[in-house]
Amino acid sequence: MTTLYGVWRKRWWTLLIAWLVCLAGWAFVATIPNSYQSSARILVESSSIIQREMGGGGDGRELDIVRQTLTSRLNLEKVLRRTEMDLGLVDDAAVDAAITELSDNITVGSQSGNLFTISYQASDGRLSDQANADRARSIVDNLLQIFMEENVTADRDDINEAIRFFEDQLAQRERELEASEKRRAEFEEKYLGQLPGEGNISERLSGARVELADVQLELAQARSSLAALTGQLGGTPRTMGGGVSRSGIAPGIITPARQRANVIEEQISQLRAAGRLEGHPDVVLARQQLARLEVDAAREEAELKESGGGFIPSSNPAYINLQSMILEKRSQVAALGARASRLQAAITDLEVKQQEQPGIAAEQARLNRDYNVLRRQYEALLESREEIRLQSDVQTQTQQVRFSVVDPPSQPREPVAPNRPVLLSLVFVAALGAGIAAAFLASQLRASFVTAGQLESQFDVPVVGSVSEIVTEADRAQNRVRLAGFTVLSLGLVAIYGALLLYELV
Repeated sequence: MTTLYGVWRKRWWTLLIAWLVCLAGWAFVATIPNSYQSSARILVESSSIIQREMGGGGDGRELDIVRQTLTSRLNLEKVLRRTEMDLGLVDDAAVDAAITELSDNITVGSQSGNLFTISYQASDGRLSDQANADRARSIVDNLLQIFMEENVTADRDDINEAIRFFEDQLAQRERELEASEKRRAEFEEKYLGQLPGEGNISERLSGARVELADVQLELAQARSSLAALTGQLGGTPRTMGGGVSRSGIAPGIITPARQRANVIEEQISQLRAAGRLEGHPDVVLARQQLARLEVDAAREEAELKESGGGFIPSSNPAYINLQSMILEKRSQVAALGARASRLQAAITDLEVKQQEQPGIAAEQARLNRDYNVLRRQYEALLESREEIRLQSDVQTQTQQVRFSVVDPPSQPREPVAPNRPVLLSLVFVAALGAGIAAAFLASQLRASFVTAGQLESQFDVPVVGSVSEIVTEADRAQNRVRLAGFTVLSLGLVAIYGALLLYELV
């Protein structure tokens, strides 16, 4: 309580400081220029349907395109010239400062998807409010125009430059490829017949070994199957019960040898239908088996006619089927064996050449490697150039980035900054705080004892007595006048604050 009483005694300090701070603060708020903002919304539709099918565009760079286009120095200089803001800029430093200020006041934001907002705030204290509002709208309008103009030609210029680059590289690679082809032709002409086949000796030797391993695996599997079939044939009876009379050959009766011969003839027909010539090992082996079976069949038929009485046992179909399968497996084994022999001979020949002519083989490998590298590079460059040309043709028919203005630049009617009611209130609160702080500080610097107990606690000496203040009627009248003056001045400060606040709000 004593502290509050001390502050109350210094109340005139509070009122004085509050008035000074309010007057200075409100004057400063009044000098802050109004900021007017103009905004526009645009829709950026990137990548047409054809380009999406081709895999072009649609890479999420729309916002970067907008920002880079708007804030580039070249475009900001265009805005300065079009809005006549460059008038009075005498040197490069002034131009740089104007461009920096212009860039700082431009705001580009993405609302949703491909919808963008472009806004600019104008707050030049040298201009009137109407002039700042017109400038904000003019700048946004010019930004939109430059934005559309730049993006119509930017992508096509980039594509034309890329095409020229690829054409230069293709011409260089073509000359190098022709020189490599000439060296290969000269080498092959010089050593014709010594290194037949495509690729170097090491590559051909490695390929032949892999192929031989596959053939040997197939040959082992065929031999295993042949052995299994041969074992199964040994446990199968040649004939079955029943037969024909010995008085002659019954109609429809075919001897076992004749049945096997018919099976072989059918296999030969299948081999010829598959394109196997008479000299093929499978066909030759089948012909030999057919000749032997024809002799056996003729002998069995002659014996069947000459014999009399009794019955001739009929052939077992399972036995005949196994025989045909065995014949087929033997043909397969013979063919695979011949193929393995040819591969082994080729491998031996390549190994000899590799040992006898290592220098020629190394030179051939180097030439082939250089040629293949150059050819792959040439084909890759050619493919890239054609893709870019196709993309350029598509852009000729369909614009890659299309812009549509959703909301044109708005004409500002009210300032967006500063928020004067808030600033006025902050100044008023700060003034009251500064005044109370000043009164408290004054009461502490020029302290006085209000009560006898306060005096006794301060000096640790008992107070014998105290004399009360004698207030006369004149003193009371003077105090009332002072209190009335304090109240009037305080209410006046509040009234001024209320009037300023009402003016800003209305």
